[in-house]
Amino acid sequence: MIFMNSIFVIGAGFSKPAGLPLGDDLFPLILEKAKITGAYENILQKDIDHYLNYYYVINGEKTEESEINFEEFMSYLDIEHFLQLKGSDTFSSDGNRSQLIIKNYIAQILHEKISNMGDDDYVLYESFADKLEPYDTIISFNYDTILENSFERLGIPYRLFLDRFDSVGPYTASPAKENTEVVLLKMHGSIDWFDVGKYESSYKIHRQGSHFILPEHPIFSNRNLFQPEKIINGPYPRNSTLNNIYRVRNLEKFIEMKTILASPLILSPSISKIVYLNPLKEFWYSFNTIGRIHNMGVIGFSLQDHDEYVKQALYGLINAFQNYDTSYISEKKELKFVDYRKTRAEIQDITNRYSFVDWKKTKLYTKGFTKISVNKLFE
Repeated sequence: MIFMNSIFVIGAGFSKPAGLPLGDDLFPLILEKAKITGAYENILQKDIDHYLNYYYVINGEKTEESEINFEEFMSYLDIEHFLQLKGSDTFSSDGNRSQLIIKNYIAQILHEKISNMGDDDYVLYESFADKLEPYDTIISFNYDTILENSFERLGIPYRLFLDRFDSVGPYTASPAKENTEVVLLKMHGSIDWFDVGKYESSYKIHRQGSHFILPEHPIFSNRNLFQPEKIINGPYPRNSTLNNIYRVRNLEKFIEMKTILASPLILSPSISKIVYLNPLKEFWYSFNTIGRIHNMGVIGFSLQDHDEYVKQALYGLINAFQNYDTSYISEKKELKFVDYRKTRAEIQDITNRYSFVDWKKTKLYTKGFTKISVNKLFE
């Protein structure tokens, strides 16, 4: 059983006050950049046209590019790539051209917004970060790095993986005796993460040839430039897929390359994103057996209907928090929801999405993520 002090689940509404776009706002921004650079005419337009034709045949009605549901379009691309429906035209094991381009534009858009944040923009996030304690856990569904930046600005120790160990053996691991870190789990990846797994497999294959040529990768073929660091540090099980995930600090250098040979490790905003979850699956470990939690909040996470795997996991987590008796360990607070909801219909929408929540044991704050709601979360 995993023990934590407080757990906060955060979604796009958490980053909205910093000016970062919500999911529905991303696609027009991506298309705008693609049309400026020529990536639209050369690559994206063909896949968009194929999708529009597919949509018309399946649904019996036409839709325009401006009306495309971004998540449904990304799901179309994900399924096409995962099943290799293009056969020999499948671009790479990391994705086809359009998938990689879109993820790189997502990284660029978010990175540009974050780079333009000033001290005043960080006040809200630093007020939240400063209230966190060791063992507190943030379950983030965001790609951005606002929280990491806030921790580092304040000098708050944090880690990007669940457990820290003092030692690891072939069959057992010894948990760390002292822990001063906040835990940040980025369930859908991060704009500054890259997976070395495919590169290392390619490297081994190249080594078997009579003439060794270093395989090409924007990050891992240029380690001196990017100096990638593992997101895990210290003793850790060798069989963990997290060993393959590296973080880069100078993401702008990657963005400047305008490459489609690789993209950051982010799960596409897709209905079918679970098929690409394997590198990050460890973050979901023991969700249904999390024990001592005395405080829990959900901030700006709308819980889309099609994300059934997320709903199932959050059901287990929230059910454990609201209904398991832990009074013998610590006093438990009410579950808190922070979201921006203006009308009764919008409030009803969030309660319907979280139908498994006992709303009699829950406080709902509908003014969005603000300094006031930060204080409410820790009351």
